Amino acid sequence: MGRGRRGSNKRGGFKNHGSRKKPNQGHGSGGKFRNKRSFNKEDDKNASEGKRQKLEPVEETIPADEESSSSESEEEVKPYTQLLSMFKTSSKAQQVLTSEEESDDTDDEETLDQNPKVGSADEVDDSNLDEEEEENSDNESEEDDYSDDEEQEDYSSDEEGQEDDSDDGGEESDEDKSKVSERKTKAIEEVLEEEPEEEISDGEVEKEELSSDQFCLHYERELSENLLEVLTSPKPYETQELKWKSLGRMVVSLPCKADPTPVKPKLILGETVEKHVTPGSLPVLKYGIPLKDYGVRLQLCSNLDKRPLSDDASTQLAEELLSPLQHELFTLANEYRDVYYPEQTHLNTDEIQTVYCLHALNHVMKSRDKVLYHNAKLKMARENGAAMGEIEYRDQGLVRPRVLIIAPLRNTAVKIVEKLASLLLPERGQIVNKDRFYQEYNEESDGKAKQVPKKSYKPEDFEALFDGNTDDSFRIGLSVAKRSLKLYAGFYVADILITSPLGARTLLTEDFDFLCSIEVLIIDRTDVLYMQNWDHVLHLFQHLHLQPREQHDTDLGRVRLWALNGYSAHYRQNLIFSNVALPEVSALFTRRGTNFAGKIRVENLVPVSSTTVCRVVVQLPQAFHRFSTPTSTQSADDRFQFFIKKFLPQYRDALMTNTLVYIPSYYDYVRLRNHLHKEDYNFGLACEYTPDGKLAQVRNRFFLGKKRLLLYTERLHFYRRLTVKGIHHIVFYQLPTYPHFYPELCNLLQDAFQNKKHRGDFSQTCTVLYSTFDAPRLSAIVGSQRAAEMLTSDRNVHLFVSGGS
Repeated sequence: MGRGRRGSNKRGGFKNHGSRKKPNQGHGSGGKFRNKRSFNKEDDKNASEGKRQKLEPVEETIPADEESSSSESEEEVKPYTQLLSMFKTSSKAQQVLTSEEESDDTDDEETLDQNPKVGSADEVDDSNLDEEEEENSDNESEEDDYSDDEEQEDYSSDEEGQEDDSDDGGEESDEDKSKVSERKTKAIEEVLEEEPEEEISDGEVEKEELSSDQFCLHYERELSENLLEVLTSPKPYETQELKWKSLGRMVVSLPCKADPTPVKPKLILGETVEKHVTPGSLPVLKYGIPLKDYGVRLQLCSNLDKRPLSDDASTQLAEELLSPLQHELFTLANEYRDVYYPEQTHLNTDEIQTVYCLHALNHVMKSRDKVLYHNAKLKMARENGAAMGEIEYRDQGLVRPRVLIIAPLRNTAVKIVEKLASLLLPERGQIVNKDRFYQEYNEESDGKAKQVPKKSYKPEDFEALFDGNTDDSFRIGLSVAKRSLKLYAGFYVADILITSPLGARTLLTEDFDFLCSIEVLIIDRTDVLYMQNWDHVLHLFQHLHLQPREQHDTDLGRVRLWALNGYSAHYRQNLIFSNVALPEVSALFTRRGTNFAGKIRVENLVPVSSTTVCRVVVQLPQAFHRFSTPTSTQSADDRFQFFIKKFLPQYRDALMTNTLVYIPSYYDYVRLRNHLHKEDYNFGLACEYTPDGKLAQVRNRFFLGKKRLLLYTERLHFYRRLTVKGIHHIVFYQLPTYPHFYPELCNLLQDAFQNKKHRGDFSQTCTVLYSTFDAPRLSAIVGSQRAAEMLTSDRNVHLFVSGGS
């Protein structure tokens, strides 16, 4: 009886009897625990049945949707037969293309990690993960992926709390049980209220977005025949100049005015609709407008606002949440214009990444919401018995990936993923496969890199770029949901792709379909890509928007007409950021983009105060020699002949020993190396492919004067930043790509790095070769105004003297 009374009491009744009745109490409590577990099991079963009853119509509509699509009239399906004939006739779609080499360990794939800023990784809902794995393995359609992700993310947080409550203490009162049941019912009702397909019953919201939102104005309309002819002409743009406070001078390229009597272009599929896109106009920077009114999702605005005591994110102005540079960049990006910003530094990189990550997430969320909105309308139409053949929504591409971010190194990818997570995830958001990501990208889970002892001093920009994992071969897909960010998503079910040019090219040899529907292309640190291998970038651009070889479970009835017609290149937005202005990048920006919204290229003049020639602290005469060349393609030959005939013979003199020849191009390096071998010069070689042991030997012999010449490549200096000692004369075969390399190398001629026989004699010299096609590099070193004078002057030699007492 006593045992029964104690069993009927709460846990406090056991406080004074645990030591005396431990075996019996353990048996009794174990029985009650089993009864409680069975009760919870029945309760969970009832809740899950109720969950299925409310969500089952969404899943049942999938075959109904297929029947409706198959029962469409032959006239509606006929325009797509040409595209369907290019696809394979296999019943199963191609297996999901993974973004990395899949590991055999499936535990890492099924790990759901908590956002580091929110909580621990122990709160995991394995059922949601299993459902997601089954959906991916069954190759469901893109429409189903959107709806299923929404269900998974909404249920995960509530079910986790239920599991924690049920396991606490082993016993629970009737009131607690009723609270759990009410909490489950309330969670299901909240999920159903959040589903867009349950809320929206008419097209009023869509009409409002279509008239004001930049996303709808850009992607929900078709190209007119006149505008299409202009964009496909040899000179589609006319330029104007504009100046803003932070960006400075901008060259704005807008589509030319169309001919009033154009020739009608031949369409591949379908016909254009009545609503046509509007060509781009001069951008206008606005102030006093909340960031939400720019079309940014309120969730992103709330996560972007890091200020304390800031509650209502919907009323926060754009200039309050963003810095002046971010405000101007986002204004251009939000209007889906092409932007080329060549003034990125290690100091403003974080600001720039915040802007394009915010824009990319906003674009993906709008696209996703549009698909869910149309899914809800189709569901309601089916429930009302409407004829499905009369309803058509064009809201998707040929494949799901919409945003492509090209980054040079893995450490840059880590920063991008962390920035996306901080902007997207709310307080209870989660990151899937976070631990695996940090393990493969060699970063600690807390974001702190391992401390490596420094062997020598490196410049600040070098430390910022090469801090962490510097591997340049990677690729990863990201799937975006409302409360979760899934890493390592398959490339055909991912929303955002982050890859390096080398990592993408290894896939392009087998498949390129994942690039056919890219709507926003972002290239970060383009100058580093130029140092790696520029051919990889050009190869990637050649595979954009090609006709897919397989269907990949795409519903062609939902694909936009301009994508079916092959006009995706005119809708794609290119955002290119670089540390320096490169002619190769400018050519890529000009020729590979035909965005009807226009292009913005930042071109600021370099003032005298910002020139790098003023940073040379050594007393050094610097002679700039100009050589003539008719074309840029012939400049390499003319430069070589000018150097070997006018300058190279004088370096045989004993007074011209210890001469370093700085060569930016590896092709020029090989050409000059072969010539020196042929002429039997005493010289050493130092390039990025030289082994460390041989490189140390060559540097030592050069310092001792045993090697009269040293050929030194720019890529070696970029990746190693070596302190070459013993330089007495320096020759710039071509001006450096990075303007700050010029003072770095010239300052190596000071006495601290000289051999004893050359210290204090002030006989060092600096020689620079340049042509009219080196104008951007020359302007960054000596200033824009002075460079213009040097390029147009009658004199071919200009002398600068720095330092002195």
